[in-house]
Amino acid sequence: MQYLSQRLAAQPASEREREPAGAVARSQRDRLLDATVALIAEKGVGGATIEATVKAAGVSSVTFYEHFRNKEECFVAAFDRAVEELRAEVRDAIPTSGDRSERVRAGIGALLAAIDAAPARARLCFVEAQKAGPRLAARYDEALDAAAAELEDSLGEAIAGGLAWLLRERLELGGGGSVRELLPEMTEVALLPHPAHG
Repeated sequence: MQYLSQRLAAQPASEREREPAGAVARSQRDRLLDATVALIAEKGVGGATIEATVKAAGVSSVTFYEHFRNKEECFVAAFDRAVEELRAEVRDAIPTSGDRSERVRAGIGALLAAIDAAPARARLCFVEAQKAGPRLAARYDEALDAAAAELEDSLGEAIAGGLAWLLRERLELGGGGSVRELLPEMTEVALLPHPAHG
């Protein structure tokens, strides 16, 4: 079985479909991504092996290689999906009107609620993504740049970096309690460069 898995992994993408179509294939892919997120949260990127992932997802290693070339590609897909989910949850919570401080507070509040609701996903996005190799680290940097651009602020990079650092510290070191406790501190970080916008 492992020999077949190695052959499938080595096969160029043009020789096989990268994303198999159909409801069964989508379900298998989603289960693989869900298992990856859960394993990374529990064991870190080093413990999230292909064997553990397929076992947790209830699929075969052949199925894994029908969706992903290797573990890193699976990690990147799980990260991309997680980031898009977080962005959508935050975007939906930000009012279209109101002053900047109201919008910032609503966005940060939605992000913290999403983290509390899915801590495994948050750990992947804010902690483990920076440990899983250059490709995922680059994706993390791209996501941070996109968040900074959405702030529409000349200090967007510094603000987004500061907020991500606070979240990583809390998620990595723990400390108990809800991340929602960070709302006042994170709101201050986001608004400090603009004290007149209170």
